[in-house]
Amino acid sequence: MLKKSVAPAASKTAKAKPALKKSDATRLRVLEVTADLFRRNGYQATSMRDIATAVGMKSGSLYYYFASKEALLAAILNDNIDAHIAKVKDAVARLPEGASVKEKFRVATVVTAKIIAESGDMAAASAQTLSHLQEPEYSEQASHRQAYNQFWRDLINEGKKTGEIRENLPDAVASMVVVGAMTFIAEWFDEKRSTIEQIGETYASLLFDGLRA
Repeated sequence: MLKKSVAPAASKTAKAKPALKKSDATRLRVLEVTADLFRRNGYQATSMRDIATAVGMKSGSLYYYFASKEALLAAILNDNIDAHIAKVKDAVARLPEGASVKEKFRVATVVTAKIIAESGDMAAASAQTLSHLQEPEYSEQASHRQAYNQFWRDLINEGKKTGEIRENLPDAVASMVVVGAMTFIAEWFDEKRSTIEQIGETYASLLFDGLRA
């Protein structure tokens, strides 16, 4: 007789996530608390002292993690957009092999709509708060945004190759239209009128119809 497989136990062990180091956990808490303060009180009205008090640490300790309020804002925006890109790419990667660009676009759009709706005011405010960033934070944030735009540009160019998207469509402009169209979903989204899934599907249909060959 075959021995019983021990794979389940190994799988369980593999799924265990390592605990965050104390410094990483503190940094994460600072970012979460700061994002909440920025949402409720606004960026300009929130001071480093306010953040330190809300986190439960001395102001001097806060500067150990972030040199300025601008650095805090940049970290929040960068982390958010990196997590956004990762979720969208993962959703697309889980589609069956040979999935059409139209289906990839649909999935990416629906996931993006969900992320923006769940992000609340920070998603809509991110573009507005960019003016508060100085160098090098501004350029760093710009590079993260370019990576997000590049995802859509790559998908649009893939569609050109498969014949699903018009070849003469400027991919740079088209990607910015797609990103810009969804940026402010959080400002008007009302789940009493439509689910976020329905809104995502509507965006996917409207946007792809404008792109397709």
